[in-house]
Amino acid sequence: SSGINAEYGGPTMTIAFTDVEVGNSTLSDVEVTITFSTTDTGYWSSETVKVSYTEDGTTTTGEGTFNSADMISQDFSYACTYTTIYDLSNSMKLELELFQLQAVNVENNKFAESYQCVNWISKGAWMGIFAGLILIITTILSIMMLMSVTTPDRFETSKSKCLIIPHEH
Repeated sequence: SSGINAEYGGPTMTIAFTDVEVGNSTLSDVEVTITFSTTDTGYWSSETVKVSYTEDGTTTTGEGTFNSADMISQDFSYACTYTTIYDLSNSMKLELELFQLQAVNVENNKFAESYQCVNWISKGAWMGIFAGLILIITTILSIMMLMSVTTPDRFETSKSKCLIIPHEH
């Protein structure tokens, strides 16, 4: 079961599971709570995540920052297809894969158009752009240096005085 409520000054989303199998053990009463913040200018962000579960009668809770969705327009949801791992307190890790969130303006229990977590330009493309800019700048500077080379206007001949270049010892 899951529920959405507004507490702590911003919307929160709580997802509850009864029994979750992890390896050889079964966790009960698993709850994942994500807290969001909103701005007056029409944006929302994810802030914190809290995971609690019961194992062998002991309840364990882990909290951490959940800064995936940052400044998303209230007209959009946030979706991510990558596996994202969040480090929480109490040596807990939360691993999310193929998830979608929307903090506000949910209509008819459907997500709005999503903002994807994929970068617009990959790291390899940035490296190519950076290397290309360095090559272009180096080429332009080299051409400018070659264009500034001038031929000497005085030459030594056997009939003229010797060309003396003064220097210090």
